[in-house]
Amino acid sequence: MAANAKSNVVSLNEHEHTRRPISSAESGRMLNNCRDLAMRRLSASLRDMLAQIEEDLFRMAETAYDREMQNLYLEVRGKAKEKWPSVEAAFSRNFVERFNRKMRGELGSAVQTMAASSFELKLVEEDELAESIALQEIAGHLREKCEDELGLLGERVAVLLGRKELDDEENPISPQAVCSALKSACDEIEGSVKLKLILLKQIEQHVSKALHSVYADLNTEMVRWNVLPDLKRGYRRAANPSSASKSAQKPVEAQTPADGKPAPDLFSALRQLVQAQYAGAVLGGEAPAGGQAGPFLTQVPAGPAPAADSFPNGFLESLTHLQRGDTRKSEQADGLPDLGVALGTMNVLHQIKASGLAQGIGQLDAITIDIVAMLFDFIFDDAKIPDPIKALVGRLQIPVLKVAMLDKSFFSSRTHPARRLLDGISHASIGWSREVDQGDPLYKEISRIVERVQTEFERDVRIFTDLLGELEAFLAAREAQADAVAERSAELIEQRENDEIAWVIAGEAVSRRLSSEAPAAVRQFLLNHWQQVLKELYLRHGEEHQAFLDAIATMDNLVWSVAPKTSSEERKKLVGTLSSLLRALNAGLDLIGLPQGQRNFFFDSLVSLHSTAVRAGLQANAAMETVDVTK
Repeated sequence: MAANAKSNVVSLNEHEHTRRPISSAESGRMLNNCRDLAMRRLSASLRDMLAQIEEDLFRMAETAYDREMQNLYLEVRGKAKEKWPSVEAAFSRNFVERFNRKMRGELGSAVQTMAASSFELKLVEEDELAESIALQEIAGHLREKCEDELGLLGERVAVLLGRKELDDEENPISPQAVCSALKSACDEIEGSVKLKLILLKQIEQHVSKALHSVYADLNTEMVRWNVLPDLKRGYRRAANPSSASKSAQKPVEAQTPADGKPAPDLFSALRQLVQAQYAGAVLGGEAPAGGQAGPFLTQVPAGPAPAADSFPNGFLESLTHLQRGDTRKSEQADGLPDLGVALGTMNVLHQIKASGLAQGIGQLDAITIDIVAMLFDFIFDDAKIPDPIKALVGRLQIPVLKVAMLDKSFFSSRTHPARRLLDGISHASIGWSREVDQGDPLYKEISRIVERVQTEFERDVRIFTDLLGELEAFLAAREAQADAVAERSAELIEQRENDEIAWVIAGEAVSRRLSSEAPAAVRQFLLNHWQQVLKELYLRHGEEHQAFLDAIATMDNLVWSVAPKTSSEERKKLVGTLSSLLRALNAGLDLIGLPQGQRNFFFDSLVSLHSTAVRAGLQANAAMETVDVTK
């Protein structure tokens, strides 16, 4: 029975059993990938938020009642705009430095350090205490907004660091770590603590969304890497009921009908609307305008084009004259506006139906005119279509009316070439720029198509098929061109981001090896040249590649070689390693193409530095021997 009872117990740490052994090389690579993704995304977020921060600070200054606060907000705004590139660079540099140190277990959170020191009030200045409290508050806000993803990420980062548990202060990508890097970035701006905290608070309001997204994406990557893929979200906070209910609500028009059938298109809806209007007129005893009272047609039938003489008073021929802008050949056209201008600015089909041209047409033709007129009403009223394109599409009013009267399948077939041509023009113009003029490629193409329809179309609707093909070919070519530009732009952006990451990683590696004791010539060499070598190796091979590690070792050997040599063993080692050190330095400098003149200058300085290192060691030994003799 005890065995059965035990089998019913579910371990709260069930995910412990899903942990697979991960080598140190794997975990290091994964953590580096996490660091690079987070730095790239958060740096991009910083880059994009400046305009909004400027706007927010200006609005805060306008609404502030205190003159001092108004001036402070405006001062923050001005200094942020001036120093923002330095803020971005400092954030990337400090974020990577803190991340790497926490990976090595060398550094606790700056927030934690300041929080601990705040208990010794006599040792903490008032500004420092205010800064410490503010940083804790900001980090807490970030944690609250990202709590659902942060809990999962902390568990997975702990696995990669080889720890059973991981506090937020130990997590290299925790809100505290991000907040500390942001604080260091704001230190790039000169001013009071109050000024910097105002800026940091504004950054926090905008970076929280990006941070939550970063955590979510890192969790997705961890699952893909099979790091605790079965980790449950049972301990996540419940979703906000109000937001959940809002997201569950959908516009009525966007919902799928219960029968699963697609919603009718615009043509079907217009046809039903006009038919309903005619039904009301007939049932009310009124004859539809332009036609005889009679049985109501429940649908617009599809069928072959009527014979030319089936249209009264040469109606179709009159439409062809109007299509080509010639109103003199039709006496019934009196009273119509100047179609050369009106077709591009207004719906003229309503006037045509009310004119003498439409006398004697049947009820079906009257319905057709109303449907096509309403179709162009929608086009003219669509704010998403640029006005110059509307002017071109408006010149298709009469040709489209002729198509609808000649071929009743225009209404019943969604694949009708004239309908598809209209749809193609509308969709292309909506997806185009709002700033369209006569020099725009799309405007020129649509203008050419419209011109051909106006001059060539009489009764053969096959011209619309040809023009549709030409429009689709034009749009496909433009889309391919846009895709090529977008792909190239994406490559350039990715290259820039990779360059930024590589430079920060290389800079962090160099800065850890620089000390005040290192000679100035070596310091300048590492900062100006060897950092570029590390950057290039990182871009080519990555941080874990042996070539990158060898370059790090070369840098360590260089720094060691110029330090005082106090023992004979060290002096012998220096002599034995000089040849390989110089070869390694030259190989790295070949990688970045450093001119021979600059190399010779440094190597000449290096000879002097090595001599000084040996001499300093001998002098130190002599001094020690002198002390011993005096004793």
